[in-house]
Amino acid sequence: MNISRLHSRSLGALFLLPFLAYGIGTALVTSVLKEPEMLAGQRTLFVGGALLLLLNSLFVVGIGVLFFPILRKRSLGIAVAYVCTRVMEALTLIVGVVFLLCILQLGESAPPERATLSTLLSKGNFWAYQLAMIILGAGSVVFCLSLYRSRLLPAWLPLVGAVGYGLLALGSVFELFGLPWGILFSGPGGLFELVLGGWLITRGFRTVTPSVAA
Repeated sequence: MNISRLHSRSLGALFLLPFLAYGIGTALVTSVLKEPEMLAGQRTLFVGGALLLLLNSLFVVGIGVLFFPILRKRSLGIAVAYVCTRVMEALTLIVGVVFLLCILQLGESAPPERATLSTLLSKGNFWAYQLAMIILGAGSVVFCLSLYRSRLLPAWLPLVGAVGYGLLALGSVFELFGLPWGILFSGPGGLFELVLGGWLITRGFRTVTPSVAA
């Protein structure tokens, strides 16, 4: 299998860009929500952060789409399942952003009601994020095992990914049950995506020649 350098670098960039889009977007939204009474004067900052979160969902779908022809060489079922995983992750994250944007409509509410509704909507975004991470983690373990069998990457890299995604899903389940351990369990999965993104940009996939039976 010979995958072009442009294809590899595009995939690598799509693994790295979500860290910027979601990280900066979350920082902007969170900075405004710390003082919800100031939201009226910081709507542009808030909306800008929300748009970055939506852009992250676009990147997420792009990963699934660009990996489809690569995974299809081994298994059409796995290729379709991975695209579905990424689309479901993106849609769930978009639901979370919609919760956040609903906060903009609370300007006419009385202060106590506004604070309560803002908290509930922020919680909705939190739950949507955790559900998206469960979908991503559970759906990506098989993806990583398929990459391991393909020999397109060093064997250790997809194995780290399989473990990391499994821990990511587990950590998000804990978060939904009120146990704040998600950040501890997300490290290996996040590290895998960063390393994979950098690897694909700098080195790309290996060229694998099918073995011929004697």
